[in-house]
This record gives sequence, C-alpha cells and structure tokens, in this order.
Amino acid sequence: MKSRKNWVGIVAVMASLAMLTACGSGTGQTTAETEKTAEAGNPAEAAVPTVDAPASESAATAGSETESTVLEPITIRACFTTGMTGAVNNFAIEKGLYRDLGIEFEVVRGEGSNDRLAMMTRNEIDVCDGDPSAYIAGINNGVPATLVGNMWRYSGCYWLIADNDIKDFADLKGKTIGTSGSAGGMHLSVLEMLEVNGINEDEVVLVANGSYQTAYSTLLSGEVDATIIHNPYASLAEAEGTGHVLGRAWDYIPDYYTGTIMAQNEFIAKEPEKLQRFLTAYYQVHEQVKNEYFDEFVTWAAENMNTSEEVMRDAIESEIDVWLDYPVIPEGRLEKTVEFLKQYGWIDENVTPEGTYNNEFAIRAAEELGMTDPEA
Repeated sequence: MKSRKNWVGIVAVMASLAMLTACGSGTGQTTAETEKTAEAGNPAEAAVPTVDAPASESAATAGSETESTVLEPITIRACFTTGMTGAVNNFAIEKGLYRDLGIEFEVVRGEGSNDRLAMMTRNEIDVCDGDPSAYIAGINNGVPATLVGNMWRYSGCYWLIADNDIKDFADLKGKTIGTSGSAGGMHLSVLEMLEVNGINEDEVVLVANGSYQTAYSTLLSGEVDATIIHNPYASLAEAEGTGHVLGRAWDYIPDYYTGTIMAQNEFIAKEPEKLQRFLTAYYQVHEQVKNEYFDEFVTWAAENMNTSEEVMRDAIESEIDVWLDYPVIPEGRLEKTVEFLKQYGWIDENVTPEGTYNNEFAIRAAEELGMTDPEA
C-alpha cells in the first residue's frame, strides 16, 4: 500500500465512549424481522468492551472483583450506501468492529438519495450516508435532517473511462458519454472534465446510464463510448483490456463535496449521546480497517464485487490519497458545491448551505480520536 495514517487515540476514545454511554439510553434489542448486517444473535448478549476502574476505586473494594464500566449496547437505524462507496463501512459492520464498541444497526435498504431523504422524512432511519448535493437540496425543501460529518472519503472518487478507440479527450467529440444520472455529482463531473478539455456539452451526447455494474455494461455493449464510473470498474476495464482511464474527477474539481453523513433531526435532539458514539466509532473503525485489516478488506471487497483481488487492490490503492477519514465538514466545499449546482440549474438560487449542517459532533469526534484536518 502506498501510504497509511496511524490509528491513534484508541485508549482515550474507549474511555470517552464509555462516559458517553453512561448518559445514553437504548437496550440494543431489535425485532426478529429487522434486517441486520451483524452476526446472528441478541445484541444485548454480544460481547462488549470494558474500561477498568481507577486503581483507587479497586483499592476501596478490596476482596471483590475490580469494578468496570460496561459499554451498554445501542441500536441505530441506518441506511448505508453499497458498492465501493460504502465498502469500508459495510466490511466494518460485518467484521464486528462496531459491535466491539457496543453498536448494532437496524439496516434499512434503499435505492439512492431520494429513498434516504424519504426515509428521513418519515423518521424511519436515524442516520444515512451519501451524496450531499442531493441532501442539501432536500434539507432546504423541508426534510428534517442535518449533515453531521464526512464519509471516509468526500472528494468525488469518479473515473471517466472510454473504449479503446478513444485515445484522449479530443476523441470524445460526437461520442456518447454515460453520466450515471441526469443530474448530481457524477453528471457534473463529466461536464467539468469536458469543459477543462475544451469540449462543449453540445458537442457530445450525454445519457443517464446508471452506476457500478450497470454503467460498466453499457460500455461493454457499445451503448456508450465512455462513462463516468466508480472503481473497481476503472481498474477492471484496464485489466480486461475493454477500456482505459481518461481522467479522475477529483483531479478536475478537487473542492467538490461528494460524501456526507446525515442524521434525522429528532434523533439528534433526543439521542445526542448515541449519535456521538456512532460518529466517533465510524472514523475509528475506518482507521482500523486501513491499518489493521487492509488485506482482509481487499479480499472481502473482491468477493463482494466479483473481481479478482489483484484488480481490487489496484482499485483501492489508486484512491488511497482521498481516504481521509476526517470528520469535520469543510464549509468551503459545501459553498463551492452549491455554486456548482446553481451554475447548472440543478437547485434553486435561494438554496444555501446555511442551516444544513452541524459540525458539533464531528469536531468532538476529531478531538477524541486525535485527528487533524489533512487538507489544512
């Protein structure tokens, strides 16, 4: 692997999480019908870590077992992304890294940002992750939710790949390009990449061709000549000889904000300790995967995305520069993202980032984990 950050502050974090839990609520019990991503079994019976009592307390209770504070299991309703975007988080859940911190999930499945916004509106989930460009617009339209932190990466990990007849951007004129959707971050990335390379939107044919395997299939079938796509499909195209990379979106619009964590407002108001535990744990387990379980994660991701380990390792390591794990939402990126969306007419002129985010929990998570802004 090219570079990895050290995983720091775990002892302090565990103590802080234990203190938070002492003020929290929730038994961690769920119904049998609820879909779970953790291993089978009653969450309340799952093994949870303990923090030893201070020596002075132990001395005061001589002749008895050492006192300890148990991290009470909690359960959080969540809808998480899939594919490479959600890979690290889903691996951490399946591996039991959250359970080790006393956190279980009731996972609700949803398709895309609109589903998550609808579930937030109906108060069916407590947290979700995904595309902030859609969430900012939704919050401005009355969705009772707030952005509370960054995803493990938030710089737009999109790749523009093309068939082998296209050698460079100039060859795209007159060609059909897949943009994933009719709007959103991937579509916008295509427009910006074309503009930087001197190609007008009316000089190409843009089509909404889906994402992941669906988008890759349109390239293989010849339905599109090029497409914006997530990894591992950029690495897969080059490994299979079916196409090649023209560019990485984050090299063209590095200040675009593409990955956020959102919480339901009632959950924020009534269960702030649970939200803090989850948010701090999110970055803790992601660093743990990066530093302790990287090879195992590569194997797991390859199996889940039906690729070879060699291709998956190349895909993950080619994006390691934006695996930041930094919690605090960058206000400058929010503002720039809104400007982009207004520029292309995808949100109303009166939409602003103001009131859509709260960095209180993210700042505390960064402090507890000893993290500093990697982009500062």
